[in-house]
Formats: sequence, structure tokens, C-alpha cells
Amino acid sequence: DASSAHAPAATDPPAHGPAEPGPAGAAAPEAAPDGGSLDLPFPHDVPAAPPSPYRRLRTERPVCPVRMATGDAAWLVTRFDDARFVLADSRFSKAALLAPDAPRTRPGALPPGLLFTTDPPEHTRLRSLATAALSKERTEAVRPVVARLAAEAAVRLESRQETDLVRHFARPLAMRTMCALLGVPDGDADDFAGWAETVLTTGPAPDGDVERAQDELMACTRRLVTRRAQAPADDAMSALLGGEGDVDRAVSLVATLMSAGYETMVASVANSVLLLLADEGRLPAPWPDDPGELVEELLRLSSFGDALRSRRATADVRVGGERIRSGEVVLVSLASVNRDESVYENPDRRLPGRRRSRHMAFGHGARHCPASRLARMELAVAMECLTRSFPGMRLAVAPQDVVLRSELAESRPESLPVLLGARPAGPTG
Repeated sequence: DASSAHAPAATDPPAHGPAEPGPAGAAAPEAAPDGGSLDLPFPHDVPAAPPSPYRRLRTERPVCPVRMATGDAAWLVTRFDDARFVLADSRFSKAALLAPDAPRTRPGALPPGLLFTTDPPEHTRLRSLATAALSKERTEAVRPVVARLAAEAAVRLESRQETDLVRHFARPLAMRTMCALLGVPDGDADDFAGWAETVLTTGPAPDGDVERAQDELMACTRRLVTRRAQAPADDAMSALLGGEGDVDRAVSLVATLMSAGYETMVASVANSVLLLLADEGRLPAPWPDDPGELVEELLRLSSFGDALRSRRATADVRVGGERIRSGEVVLVSLASVNRDESVYENPDRRLPGRRRSRHMAFGHGARHCPASRLARMELAVAMECLTRSFPGMRLAVAPQDVVLRSELAESRPESLPVLLGARPAGPTG
């Protein structure tokens, strides 16, 4: 338990991460001469692919010193096996990122007590509640609601020849889905969306903006949870209260889902559409009856920005041939590890029937996302709706002209201009 007083001391013998393939002391990439650090975020060569430095780093310096957008130093992990080690080892802590002396991974102070800012045993309790509330049964029960919301969003686009798919489809669908799941009034949807996008930023932000958004998000969530505790309903918010009716714990979980859950869905839908239209020129038609393999490939490939997962070491640990000292921050690039050549054949392409479909789009280990089943369902329903409603959809701009919003926890297009084409006659599912 990296958050407890019993975490290994820095004087303990360092444990070793996965063996580092290749010759010892391999040269650093040209962008980091003499072993110097690199500046994050990396610029994108093309929007629908990870920045090119990741490929070289995986080969030449898979655990590399970097400087974050805040100006503080960290280590960047870019290979699959090293990432699995970091994400699963309890000596890499989330709660330790809240300490006053911790290197800053984003503007503003991280809020305590959330699913992504706690360590076991509190994280274990929170995750257990979230997993129960987002059960297979509840996920399947909300599927027709998501399908209806997607269909309604598609109908609103019928009269348009061109639209911004982020603004007019992905964002409203994602937030209305979270509202329906948790029993949040639709009238609060826009406020929650704005707060989430501010709270999850990792880039520069005006003084006080992040803190104000966090305070407003938590205050509104507390009002809703307190009201639900007094009048339980058949929704995930009531389930998150648990048998004890713990309002504080439920507030933490609802706030996490209304922010991270919302933004993850916006990113997965927008990134998947951009990936398919940029690489293949069209959506996959007909949509498969069993879309499981397609959804997994989209999830693997659609983290193409600096989707970084941060941890702080609570002991000296060796990873990929580098010694991470106690107190240092480690960033795991999901975009890079999901395209690791040592794991995936032809890793930058979508391969139907790929034999090895495991990926880390939802993290790994004890922090594997408890909403992963819900996220898979949402992506499948949204993509099926778009494919059947607008099979002729194509980008309205050149792929290289799509602007990514890379300062969010999940990088995605700021906007995604598309031409919709003719909508087929008859029902669209």
C-alpha cells in the first residue's frame, strides 16, 4: 500500500522492472542529446497518430526524463511491459501526488478523496462501490437509453450537410449518458461538461480557473447526492451511496464519473471517427453484428495524444534500466504503449481479427477502469449509430488541419468538422 506508513523506504533494495531489451546504454533520441530531458507535450506530426518521438523513445530510451507543461520534471514510460510494471506496483502512488512537495502534473491542486487521487485501502473501497454500481446488468439496462440518446443526436444533425461532431454529437451524447446513468437532471449537463473540461486540463490555465471549477463541480455533486440519499432511486448514484449511505464517498465517485467518465467518452468517439476517416476515408460499413474486435482496436488506437497516467514513487525502483528515486513522478503514455512494436504486429494499423487485442486504454492492475464495460458499450452504440445514420460521412478538412486539444487528460479534437452525406431512408436502429 503506497499510501500507508508501511511503504518501502528509499533505503530498501530497489526492485527491478521488466528487462530492458536492446544494448545497454542505448543513445537517447536526437531530441534529447546527451541524455537531456524532453519537453511535454510533444507536437503532433499528424492528428490521428501519436507524436513521432514516441516511436524512437520506445527503441532508444523507453524510460526518458521529461519536463511537464507545469515546468516540473518527471520520467516518461513508453513501452508496454514497463508500463504494466509501473501501473501495477504499489510503490507508484496516486495519493503521493497530492503532497505539497510533489512535482506538479497539472495546474491547480489535485482534489483529495477521488478515485484517481487515492491509494489502497480507500481506493479499494471506492473502486468496489464503483464496480458494483456499474455492473454488467446496469450497463445493459442503460444500453437502450444510450441508443435512444445517440439516435436523437443523429436526428438533430439530419438537416446539416456539415457539422462539428464533437460539439453536436460526442459532447452532448457523453454528458446526457452520464446524467441518465446517475440520475443527474439534464439541466445540469452543460455545467458539468464545462467543469469537467476545466478540471481535467493538464496544460496552462488562468489563475484559479481549475480550483473554481473543482469547487463548483464538488458543490453541485454534493447537493445532488444529498438529495438522492434522502430519496433513493433505481440509478447508479443510489448504488454508489452503498448500504451505509456514505454521502462523502458517493460524492467522490459521482464527481469522478461526471468528469472523467464524460471526457473519456467524448475522446473515444471523436478519436475513433477521426482515426477511421483519416486512415480509411470512411466509417466501417456495414457495422458488424459482433463489433467486439473492432471496438477493441478502436480503443487501442484512439489514444493518440499525450494520454498520460501519472504516479509518484514512494521508494527507489528500477524501471527499464533507469533508477526512479523516491519522490519522483512517472508518466505512462497510453498512446505509446498501445502501439508497442514488441507487442503488436503492424501496430499503427487496424487489423480485423487481431490475435492479440489486449491493450491499456483502461489502465492496468488495481486501477483498471471500473467503467470499462460501460465505455465499451457507449463507444459501440455511438459508432453503430453514426455508421448506419451517415455511411457517407467524411472529413470536411484535411486530416492534418484537425486541431487536437492535447492538454486534457484524454487528448481529442477540439472540433471535428465532417460532411455527413445523405442519410439512408428508413429506420437506423
